[in-house]
Amino acid sequence: MKSNSQPVSPERDLSKRKPANKLIQGLSVLASVVLPITAAYVVYYTGLGMPKETINQGELLQPPFDITEIKITFQGQQQSLAQEGESKWRYLILSDSDCGKDCEDLLYISRQVHIRLGEKAHRVERLLVVGDSLDEKRQEQIQIEHPKLKIVNLDDENFKQLVQKTDHDGVTSTKALLVDQEGYAMMAYDRQHSGNQLLKDIKRLLKYSYEQ
Repeated sequence: MKSNSQPVSPERDLSKRKPANKLIQGLSVLASVVLPITAAYVVYYTGLGMPKETINQGELLQPPFDITEIKITFQGQQQSLAQEGESKWRYLILSDSDCGKDCEDLLYISRQVHIRLGEKAHRVERLLVVGDSLDEKRQEQIQIEHPKLKIVNLDDENFKQLVQKTDHDGVTSTKALLVDQEGYAMMAYDRQHSGNQLLKDIKRLLKYSYEQ
């Protein structure tokens, strides 16, 4: 008895497989796009999977704070806290009312770090941000002790806002902020951080950032 079944040609068999293969390929492409985005979303909003420790010595500010819109007074003129066109890293030392012991320690530590940067020192700027309460005589005294320090004035309301926007549980209100070349305060230090810790961070950042 002859069989009624007809042999399936290879061409016909391949034609049946093509739609299935295309579907699998399409799903693979979709998954490669959607899954990383979903994972990033989960990590960002929940912290799930984030390492407990980082290589940074300072305290990371999350999110970083944009200081470019803050207007300060320097030598009697109002200007942006981060000057446009000056692609420098900056230490902003936020003074207390009279730049007491904690403030002085941060000025000294940041000055020593600046010196130890050697030929790369020109890429970093140090600023002491003071409120209305710090009198001119005290400012003059600080300037004599730190001739390369830039002292800028910020009205008390905006000064308090800057302190609050860069608040971190790991540091005190008298602190040094590390600001990147785009004008974002990204890390904070206080007098509990050593000069070696500040130096380690800034040397690594200078190494992997551009220079104009």
